[in-house]
Amino acid sequence: MSATAILRECHRLRMHIRELLAEIDRGPRLLREQQQELEHARAAHQAHYEAITKLKLKQREDEGTLKQTESRLAKLEDQLTSITVQKEYTAKLSEIEQAKAKKSALEDAILATIMELEEKTAATAAVEKQWSQAQEDFQRFQLEAAERLERMKNDLETSQAELARYEAELPADLKRIYDSLVKAKGPDALAGARNRICQGCRTAMTEAEFGELRRGEYRICTRCGRLLYPLE
Repeated sequence: MSATAILRECHRLRMHIRELLAEIDRGPRLLREQQQELEHARAAHQAHYEAITKLKLKQREDEGTLKQTESRLAKLEDQLTSITVQKEYTAKLSEIEQAKAKKSALEDAILATIMELEEKTAATAAVEKQWSQAQEDFQRFQLEAAERLERMKNDLETSQAELARYEAELPADLKRIYDSLVKAKGPDALAGARNRICQGCRTAMTEAEFGELRRGEYRICTRCGRLLYPLE
């Protein structure tokens, strides 16, 4: 295989390895994002039942207060019949009206709580379905992520071994330049050239320079410092 072809394969493999490493590094972040989504679903599921519990407690408390208010109202109305002093009678009527207003407000509040409870209860099946789906989605993500990670690791190992074989075939003088550039720039140490244009920085070279490159002579881009190889 010619040095040009070897450089082309080395560049392809180094770019591929960089992409694989980036994807592998993204794995933990993606897992954390999925865990956060699962936690949000768990919180929504828990909040639904906590809301029902609070509504039931509020209903019981309001019903207890309503009974006390009704009992007090009955006593006030009984006391009204025995009052002969107008001032006291007027004051008692005011207490009765306040008690009636409180009774009415409590009845409205209890009715609103009952209606909200019915809505929450009716939504329970959907809430359970959403929670179940969230758990299934997370489990499927974990399984698929593990399988994908295994494939990428195998691909990485194969690509690295293949890269080492190609690099070992480079001529000694070219290998020294290649190693120095790769150490400094990584996969960006190389670039293809098409129609006299460096594909790394879009800088043009002369026809004679491109001709030399196509004949197998190595060149380094005068602008970006990449080791060039011809794409045509």
